Amino acid sequence: MTSDHPHHGSSTSGGHPATPGSPFPAPAVSRRRALQLFALGGAGAAGLLSATGLSPLPSARAQSLSPSPYPSLSGAVGSYGRSSDGGFIAGDLQVVTVTESELTVTWCTWSTERLDDGRPTGTPTDGVLRVWPDDDPSGVREVHSPGATSFHVLTVTGLRPGTRYRFAASSGGVTPAPVLNIYEGPLDTVTTLDAPVGPLGGTVVTTNDTHIGEDRDGIIFGDFPPPVTQARGARPYGEIMLESVIAGAHAAGASHLFVNGDLTAEARPVEVETAKRILDTFNGRWRVTRGNHDRPHDAAVDPVYLAAPPYRGPDQGEAGTDYRDSFGAVFEPRQQAWVEDGPGGIRVLGIDSTHRDRSGGVINGEQFTQIEEILQEDPLRPTVVMLHHPMTRDAQWTNIGGPDFTLADADAQRLQAVFAAAPGVRLVLGGHTHRVRRNTADPASGRRPPVYLETASAKNWPTGAMHLRVYGDRLTVNFRHAVGPEALAWAQRTRWSTFGLQSAYSLGRHTSRNLVVEL
Repeated sequence: MTSDHPHHGSSTSGGHPATPGSPFPAPAVSRRRALQLFALGGAGAAGLLSATGLSPLPSARAQSLSPSPYPSLSGAVGSYGRSSDGGFIAGDLQVVTVTESELTVTWCTWSTERLDDGRPTGTPTDGVLRVWPDDDPSGVREVHSPGATSFHVLTVTGLRPGTRYRFAASSGGVTPAPVLNIYEGPLDTVTTLDAPVGPLGGTVVTTNDTHIGEDRDGIIFGDFPPPVTQARGARPYGEIMLESVIAGAHAAGASHLFVNGDLTAEARPVEVETAKRILDTFNGRWRVTRGNHDRPHDAAVDPVYLAAPPYRGPDQGEAGTDYRDSFGAVFEPRQQAWVEDGPGGIRVLGIDSTHRDRSGGVINGEQFTQIEEILQEDPLRPTVVMLHHPMTRDAQWTNIGGPDFTLADADAQRLQAVFAAAPGVRLVLGGHTHRVRRNTADPASGRRPPVYLETASAKNWPTGAMHLRVYGDRLTVNFRHAVGPEALAWAQRTRWSTFGLQSAYSLGRHTSRNLVVEL
């Protein structure tokens, strides 16, 4: 890995195609078509890369001289320029955060002259972001990266609510190309959110899929696709990303932090211990839901779980099994809901949607009764619900894993009907898919359905957390990018997971990451 460190900044000109000699050969078919095939066809479509000319770099080798485990999407990033460190390509431009008064844009600059473990590596450049009202080109606000960096995170503040703005970014005098995204075309305009009504009641931060203890990112099944691993000598990425989320929550003055499942890689005792140690550094109230990676595990299969307490929840196992539950002993028992009083009078309901052994989700009858009782105590109270598994048919048929990867349909329809009987449920957050997507409610949700939102993974692209601010009769929901040099360095590595297609699937629309929810 190169020695440059990404920086976080706060408050244009055209580029050129990649030149000969770049380690990114030109693709034989359009990148957009390959991305569509991947998103529609699931993991198996990645095998089409070689057939379409989007093959791994054949000559790339790791520093150990063993074959590289990091195939990259060739020719995937945009505008050519030169700096004192050599040639670079500026790309991966994305709109990250849009509030009523701020705009955050990120992009990367990649070396055209060297690879790191067979994948593109960043090269430091300057960075400039200019923002102006669409109807007033003279009203330009401009910010600069605080130093040369390969990962630019720039925020312009002082914008007007409900106003359409144009923006332009540049590094080394060239304009970065947009990030690969099958859901949203290139952007050069955004509209700020409407002004909040009343004083700020408080801030809640939610995140998911930190996978504490994991050391290989981007695997869908087995060892496929070839995973992205941490740089030599760097700390475990799950720990870095959870610490980054907490740092962002502290900066926002959040009173509550919630992790919506897959806190750990496999709920090993050491992973649970590490996760709790980090969560305890948050200076407010925190709580977690369980994800499929946090499920009980059979010590008869893996003796590492013998150090964990026996599992005493539902579905304890057949003869010859020895299920243990590190997660339940420290955090929450399986198939039990919990409720928290949030700031500004909101209620936060956490649901355990985990199957004992599978990646898909279920809710048993006892928990359904518990959920109904909690909501019916005050059915009109503004409520945010969190469960790890997305729970709409829209989510079922648009995620790479298919319907079996989400909450079981019968349970999803029943839970939506429960929400319809409690009109105060206004926002339902799901993780698991590692993508951002606002889903369409099913008819069971009633005439005024809540917003169903899949939220990004903390541990891979784009990396970060959702910040919910309570203002009287509304929530402003904003995605905030990871902060800190270590977090940004890891985020940049995950750009090349899943054959470089991670951003295309996970990023979603910027309006799914930044929205107002009426309570």
